[in-house]
Amino acid sequence: MTSLAELRQRLLHRYYVIHLIYGCTFIVFSVKRLLFSNNNDITDAEVNAHIALVLFSVWKSLMANTAEELASVLILYTKFFTFCMIYWKYGMFKTILYLGGWIVLSTLFPQPWYQGPTKIVELSETKFREDVQRRKRQTATPPTDGPRITEITDENEEGGAMSTSSSTTTTTATNNNKKDKGKGKAIPTNQYTRYWVVMLYANWSLACLNFEAVLAKLSLQYSADHIKFGKIDIDVYTDLADEYGISRDPASFDLPTLLLFRDGAQIRRLPELTPTTDDTNKNKATAATTAKDTITRIGWSKKAATVVKAFHLDKIFIEK
Repeated sequence: MTSLAELRQRLLHRYYVIHLIYGCTFIVFSVKRLLFSNNNDITDAEVNAHIALVLFSVWKSLMANTAEELASVLILYTKFFTFCMIYWKYGMFKTILYLGGWIVLSTLFPQPWYQGPTKIVELSETKFREDVQRRKRQTATPPTDGPRITEITDENEEGGAMSTSSSTTTTTATNNNKKDKGKGKAIPTNQYTRYWVVMLYANWSLACLNFEAVLAKLSLQYSADHIKFGKIDIDVYTDLADEYGISRDPASFDLPTLLLFRDGAQIRRLPELTPTTDDTNKNKATAATTAKDTITRIGWSKKAATVVKAFHLDKIFIEK
């Protein structure tokens, strides 16, 4: 159960406060007029409109996955309701003024990302390749230590022989010291986290913004030494969008995409798409498959229970 202190931390933001006031001010005076006025100018259509607003708000309260999603949708409902009522009662001019104020507020005070407690790691492409996919960057191989060839002239042949012997002894000792130091700096075999849950997101995606609170809750509940949660912006690292077949078009339904990795390999994905088993047909998906995947992208439930069930997080969490 989310505490009131956490809700204040997440929702007591200027976006939610200012936009809610802007959307609800007209509704408050309208409801007051409906309840306490004896005027006969109140129509049944106006009463039904208020009832519809209440019913939609209650329905969304039951369907919302996070407090941020509920707050943003209620703000949208109230502003759209006010917009329609102003147009109905006061005409086009005041409606345009209200719409202009709506646009200005949305520009100056955009909806913030999740503000509460979380254990989600923000990943760069390098960290994603190394920690999640376990691909090490290729570095230049240092020169190999070995015996040195010393040119000896006739003038210092005798002294050179002694110098060569001393140099060989010194080189051997140096190599032994390097080997000993190398042993102390050996990379442990268990340096990697076995499981990673990674969200691919974009800053402009409202669905990603609302889903982050769900992933944050899961990260607090399931994070352990062998399982971590991360996120990476595919607008910044576009190669990953192409690699995992994610469209960055604002009209697409690919975001957010959630990936589960085990030992560097992807084993599950949300939304679950139809796999192609034949290499010759990878680029020739049928119309039925394409339609099915589109419906899956649109309709997959972004609830915590869906992620837990699809990724078997309860089972993974108790692994040793």
